[in-house]
Amino acid sequence: MKRALGSVAVVAAVAGGAFVVAGGDTPTKAAEPTVSRETAVVERRDLVDRENLAGTLGYADPGTLASGVSGTLTGLRDPGTVVTRGHSLYSVNGDPAAFLLYGDLPAWRDFASGMTDGEDVRQLERNLRALGYDTGTVDDDWDWETTAAVKAFQRDRDLDDDGTLARGEVVFRPDATRIGEAKATVGDQTGPGRALAEISSTARRVTVALDARRQELARKGDEVTVELPTGDTATGRVSDVGTVATKAGEDSDPTIDVTITLSGRRGELDQAPVDVGFAVERRRGALAVPVKALLARQGGGYALELGDGRMLPVTPGLYADDMVEVEGDGLREGLRVVTAR
Repeated sequence: MKRALGSVAVVAAVAGGAFVVAGGDTPTKAAEPTVSRETAVVERRDLVDRENLAGTLGYADPGTLASGVSGTLTGLRDPGTVVTRGHSLYSVNGDPAAFLLYGDLPAWRDFASGMTDGEDVRQLERNLRALGYDTGTVDDDWDWETTAAVKAFQRDRDLDDDGTLARGEVVFRPDATRIGEAKATVGDQTGPGRALAEISSTARRVTVALDARRQELARKGDEVTVELPTGDTATGRVSDVGTVATKAGEDSDPTIDVTITLSGRRGELDQAPVDVGFAVERRRGALAVPVKALLARQGGGYALELGDGRMLPVTPGLYADDMVEVEGDGLREGLRVVTAR
């Protein structure tokens, strides 16, 4: 039995095109679907080409905590503990010892009434004042107010309030101190000079062993990028460039230590590997587009495709951070160009 098509519409795909058949009419090609294309804007920006070198993430101002008294070690802070001003670093014979104070001068003599004037006295009084004790005028002179402040400091810590502080009772460090790897165990016999633990500041730093022949790559104050073990990228700044080259072995090249400081907290990882990006070349205020917008032209050269399909010949320059510097007639900031997906 024959069936009439009537007004039923049938859609057929022929040779890759879409055709509409309505009744016995002649097929006509349907409109091509609109294809959306990704675009980007020509930017004016600074570009920095970087070379990544291996570095080690650690803590700044490393040192060794040494015992200042003799006896049995009865307490030692756990690695990773941060000790602040006025708190003890370890205990000997059941009593807290080595109370941390802030300052650059070491405790090189005992503190007591009658001692000669000195900057170390001023440093002690400055710390007592910061802890809330009245020292009178903060100066180089030890007077009765200094003695009273020391006695109050001792009473608050269950120490013998004799108004004197022997070497070993206080330790001066520039700032809060982080306890590192232990060098002794609770129960050990200890004495002046015995290493108890590694210590450092809480500030993070990265060290790079740079080939001494390439020392021009790092200059003090330069900004660098640091790829952290977490996958994050941080910004650092070169704080020190070593001047003495050393060799790890007979067959190794001489290197200098480059120190980089990082701002903010960066986790608790210590001696972790990182990649440090040093600036090799830079362009300031360059016109740039994403690298994927750059098209190779038949016969040579490069171009950018505009939204209307026209090709704009360009000359590429510096490549950095998935961007490329471009130059060419008709190129301007804000121009929208097509990019590859």
